[in-house]
Amino acid sequence: MEVQNLGAMIQSRFGQAAAFRFDGARYTVCFASNGVPAVLQEFDLLSGELLFRESIPDTDCCWGMCAAENGDIYLSGINDGVLYRYSSDGLQTIGTNPSDRWVWQLFSTHDRVFGGTYPGAKVFEYHLKTGVFRDYGVVKEGQDYVRGLTADEDSIYAGIGATKHVVRIDRTTGELEELKLEGISGSQGFVDRLWVIDGYLFVSCNYTEARVFRLDTLTQVGAFSYDNMLINSRVRHPGRVYFKQGRKLCYWDIAGESWSETEICTLPEGRVKALEWVCVDGEPGAESGAGRSRSGGQQVGTEESTLALVTVNAQVALISFLDGQVTIRSLDIEPQPILIHCLETGDDGKLYIGGYQRGFSLFDPETDEIRHTFELFPQSEGMTFLDGVAYFGTYTHAHMFRFDPLSPVDFGTTLEHNPGWIGELGHAQDRPFAMTRGGGRVFAGTVPDYGLRGGALAMYDPSVGHWEVYPDIMPEHSIQGVAYKDGLIYGGTSIWGGLGATPADGPARMFIWDVDKRIKVAEFVPEIPDMDRPPCMIGELSAGPDGLIWGAIDRTLFAMDPVTTRIVKSRVFFPSEYKYSKYRPIYLRWGADGYLYTTLARRLIVVDPATLEYVQLSNAIVGNMALDHHGRLYYAQNKELYRLILPDNPFSLNLVN
Repeated sequence: MEVQNLGAMIQSRFGQAAAFRFDGARYTVCFASNGVPAVLQEFDLLSGELLFRESIPDTDCCWGMCAAENGDIYLSGINDGVLYRYSSDGLQTIGTNPSDRWVWQLFSTHDRVFGGTYPGAKVFEYHLKTGVFRDYGVVKEGQDYVRGLTADEDSIYAGIGATKHVVRIDRTTGELEELKLEGISGSQGFVDRLWVIDGYLFVSCNYTEARVFRLDTLTQVGAFSYDNMLINSRVRHPGRVYFKQGRKLCYWDIAGESWSETEICTLPEGRVKALEWVCVDGEPGAESGAGRSRSGGQQVGTEESTLALVTVNAQVALISFLDGQVTIRSLDIEPQPILIHCLETGDDGKLYIGGYQRGFSLFDPETDEIRHTFELFPQSEGMTFLDGVAYFGTYTHAHMFRFDPLSPVDFGTTLEHNPGWIGELGHAQDRPFAMTRGGGRVFAGTVPDYGLRGGALAMYDPSVGHWEVYPDIMPEHSIQGVAYKDGLIYGGTSIWGGLGATPADGPARMFIWDVDKRIKVAEFVPEIPDMDRPPCMIGELSAGPDGLIWGAIDRTLFAMDPVTTRIVKSRVFFPSEYKYSKYRPIYLRWGADGYLYTTLARRLIVVDPATLEYVQLSNAIVGNMALDHHGRLYYAQNKELYRLILPDNPFSLNLVN
């Protein structure tokens, strides 16, 4: 048995954190690009010259970054809770925050850096002068996320999810006070950013909408859609709060409690990751760099003639308020390898490989070449293939895509593109992990949005070009397995809903759905002998070549008669643990040799379907796998793809169990 490391499959140039810096002589932009590992890069804002580049240890993504008043940049990743400082002395480790390993957001003011964390929904503080951390503890019991964060001299404001709340924390006593915000408090979703400006509280929900409240009365006075960041103006246009809306520059007028568009409408697409006033060469105030940032950042010029922004896709825009001109530049980000998140073999024999947060590559196992890479393709959760066309279920909000490898390539987000968007499932669904085909249609089973329970079954007929979505076929449960046979969908459920939701009552169940009649015709819990505990997650499911419906339950495999629903055979391979992902189904793939290859127990295992004897092919923890048309086995380990070349009879390895 030979193992081949084929290397990284997906590279991309995007990031979730950025900040502007003034080093006393010039303005720069710092950008943390996703990768394995993530990389911090600094560029001259005007020339685009690369000034610094260094890996961020032990993290593949950095969400939290902010600029302190002295121009230093603070950042933290999602794996180890380490806080870093970047300055003219380079990237330095400050220490590990006392709250959580995953840091969502950082904010700096008054010689402090504040952080909001997951999964404990905690807030911490770091004192820039004393070097001391403080843990404010759990901000909202029963919640997992602090994504929104701001602070003033007296208080910290924390935005909560996956049920929305805003909590004010007294910086001296640590006392918590929930702010009751009508239309926000207690609703599903996230408060992901917060600003306190001139007596108003700006509350961002789900990165796309900002609501404005008077801070003294907590009365809402308005709302607007926007792209993730706000900044106020005190010099050129006092009382205005600027933001990007698509390609337009807009502003909120404090005095009028309303928003308006400017004439600037050529901004780059994508969420804004940093927004700052700067003074460029030739402008008044450019030499001194004096004044105070309006977003709690570094020193900037007082004239506020130029507004700078950087997007998630590493595009920088300089917006001149002197002549209304917009200059756009793409940062020269070196592509970084990213985590492999989804893996399938297409009808054409190519490997379709989806990346974590972004990216999709098409790999040819005949030549060992990557045929196409789409850096900005959304995160693929599930895939299936019909008549040579690939169908993708993507995160977030269960957007569905299609790719025809025989048609001209033109990636985009419309029906005309290839790969292109073919619809959104709606009904508060988020992650289409379970996908299959049959009867000329594509089917998807989904996990709902954050904080919610209750998945959906979706069906797509390419000849019609429309998704039919059936929520609550199995109330409160997600759908984690779908298999098609003879006009019926056999489904398996999970008690786990969206992240941040409490599990539903168990056990997990199976159902049968009539495709033509669009109705559920059966629901049951499979009766598996010697099962060590009631099932929590049933999936993946597969219509086997023997006419049976095969299914996986964590570390148990079973085969069911599709007519009687009687369990024909089963085996508890290992004690149930549900130790790994609660969302990704167990892969079941049939080889041309008649054996069943699976990621049962998140290991690579081949099973003889006649005897249920098995061979474990690797000790690696495996989330996804694929078989090519030559019977070679592929699996992902972080950013790299591995190929396992098996003997003609894998049971000849003498590792039979």
